[in-house]
Amino acid sequence: MFKCCSLFCMNLVVCIGKMCYNEVTVMERKIKIGEVHMGLKEKLYSLTYKWENNIFLTVVRRGLTMIIPFVLVGGISCALINLPFVDYSSDFVQKYFGTLIKILTSVYNGTFGLFSLAMVISFSLSFGMEKNETVDKVAMYLMVALAAYGAQLGVGTNHFDMESIGTKGSFSAIFIALVSCYLYEKLKKSSLFTMRKYTMGMESICASALAAFLPMIIIVAIVMAFAQVLYMCFDVYSLHELFSKLSCALFDNLSNSFGSGLLYTFKLHLLWLLGFHGSHLLEPVAQTTFANATGASLFSKSFFDTYVVMGGCGTTICVLIILIFFYRKDRLGNLAKISAPMTIFNLNEVLNFGVPIILNPIMGIPFILTPIACYCIAYGATAIGLVPRLVTEVPWSTPIIISGYVATDSIRGALLQIVCIVVGICIYFPFLRIHKRMQEVYAKEKIKMLVTELQEKEQEKEKPMFITRADSLGLISRMLVEDLKVAINQDKLYMLYQPQVDAEGRCIGGEALLRWNHPLYGMIFPPLMIYLAKEGGLLPALEEKIFDMAGAAIKKTSEEYGEDFKISVNITAKSLLWDVESCIDASLKKYDIPAERMWIEMTEQDVMSNADMVIEKLKRLEAKGHTLLIDDFGMGHTSLMYLQHDFFRVVKLDGSLVKNITDNVTNQKIVASVVELGRELGVEIISEYVETEQHRDKLYELGCHWYQGYLYSKPIPLDEFIGFINKYNKESKEEN
Repeated sequence: MFKCCSLFCMNLVVCIGKMCYNEVTVMERKIKIGEVHMGLKEKLYSLTYKWENNIFLTVVRRGLTMIIPFVLVGGISCALINLPFVDYSSDFVQKYFGTLIKILTSVYNGTFGLFSLAMVISFSLSFGMEKNETVDKVAMYLMVALAAYGAQLGVGTNHFDMESIGTKGSFSAIFIALVSCYLYEKLKKSSLFTMRKYTMGMESICASALAAFLPMIIIVAIVMAFAQVLYMCFDVYSLHELFSKLSCALFDNLSNSFGSGLLYTFKLHLLWLLGFHGSHLLEPVAQTTFANATGASLFSKSFFDTYVVMGGCGTTICVLIILIFFYRKDRLGNLAKISAPMTIFNLNEVLNFGVPIILNPIMGIPFILTPIACYCIAYGATAIGLVPRLVTEVPWSTPIIISGYVATDSIRGALLQIVCIVVGICIYFPFLRIHKRMQEVYAKEKIKMLVTELQEKEQEKEKPMFITRADSLGLISRMLVEDLKVAINQDKLYMLYQPQVDAEGRCIGGEALLRWNHPLYGMIFPPLMIYLAKEGGLLPALEEKIFDMAGAAIKKTSEEYGEDFKISVNITAKSLLWDVESCIDASLKKYDIPAERMWIEMTEQDVMSNADMVIEKLKRLEAKGHTLLIDDFGMGHTSLMYLQHDFFRVVKLDGSLVKNITDNVTNQKIVASVVELGRELGVEIISEYVETEQHRDKLYELGCHWYQGYLYSKPIPLDEFIGFINKYNKESKEEN
């Protein structure tokens, strides 16, 4: 029987591996950003996307993520006071390490002893943040959830159990936090319950606190009523007690056998996958049915810890090994480096919520299959005598290999662990590839949401508020700011150059365009990057990098192309609020290049903001020899007034005027007027978005003789840009 189980398990692994590998290959061919082909796989993608973005699952995932440091501190303390080969009762250990052991024990009790309370706090904060509430309103979610949770604890009564605020009450903590926050979010929308007419004119925090008064009473009453129903119907005081009672009743009717151990393994991991602490919920079962392996019984809590939850629940040591060997240069490789020290001691919270695995419909499959496979292999190998039975109970925090050897007093126990891990790697690997591909698609969808909102705000002339938001978009924005800081310091940003060509076909220079290829989110929309740099206080550092790269580009171009050319660099009005002039001067001095070859470009809206101060600084830049350009000319209401300043020597037409220039008579008249006015004032006109010969010919007919667009070239790397200048200008000379 056991050989059959092992063979079946191995065949299942092979089939799943083939199926998932084919799945990844097909998805890599079909999935495009923003484009989904119809079919079963795409329906799975859509379902997964909805699952990932469900508010309750998002709250649970983020709530559990918030308590990672809390759990790790307690878990590491537990690991240190349960090291193998250490006799903690010996006089030597007590004499020299007794105080340290007491401190570590206090830390463990102070963290895991308040585990459920911490969950209520993190879940309620997560719920309020996801609703994008202000800090004072998020605090009210926390107050309501704590009141509801505290009310059902029965403090001061005979049934109050201190362990219910520790790991034992985690199930109730999650349920009550979610329900109370959901009810509060609904009740506070009604003026009937929030007393708005009485709180008008009050300080914000006071008004929020009073508005939560009646909803809190209602929610606490509902929770208490529910607790009474549980007591009257099931003779229990909490959901945790009810679940534990039902679980024990289920296993009471089962003997300690292969089937009952398999059921325990499956049920525990299913609970973990859904965000509940499976080990704590099934602790009564582990301490009764599976306390020890006796007689013909092989399965026990120690057997489970030794062969099934290696690296933590889900046998996630397999995930760690995959990330180290196959994704070490990827963002997941960085996650592996951080999580490795904890995962070795079977603390896998960083992996569970960093990948993520918990509440992930894709990674959830191997998360359940791998422990089942390990259980079947270990049970079968022990049953047929390939590996000795467990002779020593090892603490759950004992690292692999060591735990296998100590538990069986044989090297074969450690070898069995290695076999199980290899099988687990085979199961996890294809699913991890699918997950990585899916996460990239999800990430790009999130970035699209940010870009869309940014563009909408710009059209409405409103300032976007991303970084201060509390919801998902705010979290992504703040993460991007931190990543941008790293990208600046580690030279992960780069420039592309789009050539500009005159009517004779000669390349007169190009525009420097900043690019950032984020490891997860892909190419970041440049205006979004600049906005995040502004709001995140990174603009000075970013522009130092931009002007340094532009200066290096001008220097290299000068060396390989000796004739006249220029490269224009974009700045914003906020650039002029700090000492950007010194930054520009430093670049010119560092690369020994003239100011005439570095043109300064800014949009019309930026010129309009803080106009007097901006114009004063622009005058100083113009006096040093820089040519100044107005970009997107024609978008604002006061375009023409800026031509009266004689330091603007070039105007770049707004793309909306050019895109339909061949058909739109009104746009033709506007462009012709701008060109004529520019001629009178000695201002050159550049046209962007010149994508066809018809565009160029019409613009030439209207008097515009400088062009930039895909008709000539997309933005290209510096070496290609230099080659473009040499080629075009050589051909222009030959024609002339």
